[in-house]
Amino acid sequence: MDNNAYDSHSLEPKTNTTWLPIFIGVLLFTLTLVFWWTLREADRTDTRNLVKQHADKLSADIQADLRSRIPALQRIVGRWEFNGGTSKASFLDDAGHYIHDLPGFQAIGWVDKNFRVTWIVPLMGNEQAVGLDLGFEKNRHISLEKAKMSKAPTMTDTIELVQGGKGFIVYFPIYVNQTFNGFISAVFRTQPWLDHIFRTEDTFNDYNYFGVNVEINGASIYKPKGWDELQEDPFDETTSAVIMDHQFTITCRPTQLFIDHHHKSYHPSIVLFVGTILTLLISFVVHLLQKTSAEAWRTYSARKTLEFEVQNHEKTTKELQHASARLTLAAKAGKIGIWVWDIAAGTLTWNDRMFELYDIPPDINPNYETWRGSLHPEDADEADTKLKDAVEGKGTFDTEFRIINSSGEIKYIHAAAKVERDATNNPIRVTGVNWDVTNQKETEEQIRHMATHDVLTGLPTLKLAKDRVGMAFAIAQRKELLTAVMFVDLDGFKNVNDTLGHDAGDAVLQETAKRLLSCVRKVDTVARIGGDEFLIVLNELNSKQDMETIAGKIVTSIAIPFIHKSNQVTVGASVGIAVCTASCAKNDIERLIKEADEAMYSIKKTGKNGYAFAESEYLNTDENADI
Repeated sequence: MDNNAYDSHSLEPKTNTTWLPIFIGVLLFTLTLVFWWTLREADRTDTRNLVKQHADKLSADIQADLRSRIPALQRIVGRWEFNGGTSKASFLDDAGHYIHDLPGFQAIGWVDKNFRVTWIVPLMGNEQAVGLDLGFEKNRHISLEKAKMSKAPTMTDTIELVQGGKGFIVYFPIYVNQTFNGFISAVFRTQPWLDHIFRTEDTFNDYNYFGVNVEINGASIYKPKGWDELQEDPFDETTSAVIMDHQFTITCRPTQLFIDHHHKSYHPSIVLFVGTILTLLISFVVHLLQKTSAEAWRTYSARKTLEFEVQNHEKTTKELQHASARLTLAAKAGKIGIWVWDIAAGTLTWNDRMFELYDIPPDINPNYETWRGSLHPEDADEADTKLKDAVEGKGTFDTEFRIINSSGEIKYIHAAAKVERDATNNPIRVTGVNWDVTNQKETEEQIRHMATHDVLTGLPTLKLAKDRVGMAFAIAQRKELLTAVMFVDLDGFKNVNDTLGHDAGDAVLQETAKRLLSCVRKVDTVARIGGDEFLIVLNELNSKQDMETIAGKIVTSIAIPFIHKSNQVTVGASVGIAVCTASCAKNDIERLIKEADEAMYSIKKTGKNGYAFAESEYLNTDENADI
């Protein structure tokens, strides 16, 4: 910076009679705010620490309770295994003591090696569980298999109990002389269980100070009434613990009673009030002192400013010329088209890039209609309206549209413009830029496709399949036809991966996708929703026979051996079918998919390699009982 610029800048503050008191006021008020904030945060930190300590204590209480219950129940298993078995009377007696001594158990039972409930305590309220085959319910079946294979206690995810409320189950596998002998199952009902833990004698008063929300794997199992309607409190504190491979999350929220007793300090407010008053007084005094010398500095500064303007006028002119040259060079390097529309004269000026973008010969004088005529018919009205709205002051011009050049090629153009106005706010000139965005578009289409389609098979994902189900519902309602969802699971696919490797498995999945597509119509949808699971959406069906025909084709097609690197691979297909009439609503999508899934599992259990309808005899309405 030259000396003249430096002198002019240094004089400028001396002519301003307000900056110093404002600066001092801002500085003092900032210090006041810092002090106030420090006191307030210290108070809030103390409050949060108290809430965090309570959350940590509740987490420790839950862990301690489970640490005492799990070994106690394991002792039943130990006695069973040591004695080579046990009598029903002995089991009922042992389990009865635990039920009586430890609140929170819904039931304790023995599940035989075929996953069937044989004994249960207490019987009252749990009669429907006796004799129940737990293998029909997916959540429980997975936990049972895990416990059997690991020979260690296994806990289920959160489940809805038949008697009401939420709960979970812990399975204890029994092995007598290395032979599997069933499970001891302990059903926890979370509400009475956590009430027992949280309302012990040493925490009873704290219960009035805090609301508690407990989650297992993100699913809430315990919370006070109205918790979901309340906004998140700034003093909420959360702690987590992993118990038996499941994450328990405890969130404590202080009540108004707690805030009144532990978070009520007037010191920050006093500091803020006094500091504000002192800031205003000191700033006003500085302003009065400075005002007496302002006039002299104003005259001196005006003279020096005039000298500075005269000396730098030529320099500024040259800098503007250089800037214009650099802008022109930057526009060429960035392939940016620049245009100027003189509204009064009705002329339109383009740079060279604009002629290239619109494929217009450079000897033609462009006008508004030249630009308007190059627009894609579907985009012309909207782009034209946006530009005119910007000229009239109703909005800004920053948009995208398509153009068609002389060879018929379509390009995507991003355009932006600024309107210059006179003193009476009338538009006089519009300056804008255009650049080709046909490629940042092709990339968007690729990303959009990847987000909704499976990478391996190219089929739609579950999210897109659900959208297709909703569209099928709309068509079925309009044409009064049927819609069906088929849940397809490959039989024996795991053996392919285990024996021939994942390359062979991937090849089978890709070929399966092709075969499924060959079995359906173009209006139908085939989606891959899991490892070897597929979902098929059938549109515009007239009868159940149409569905059976397609399902039969699928089973037959998948049964044909696959060939991979000279190896013959054979898998089967279990197909579950759920039907929806024209009365189905959009919120029936999840229900329909679930019914198709359950129908598929019924085929799995009766021999595989076939199909079944959701309303078939294979479904059992009692399989959701809690044990």
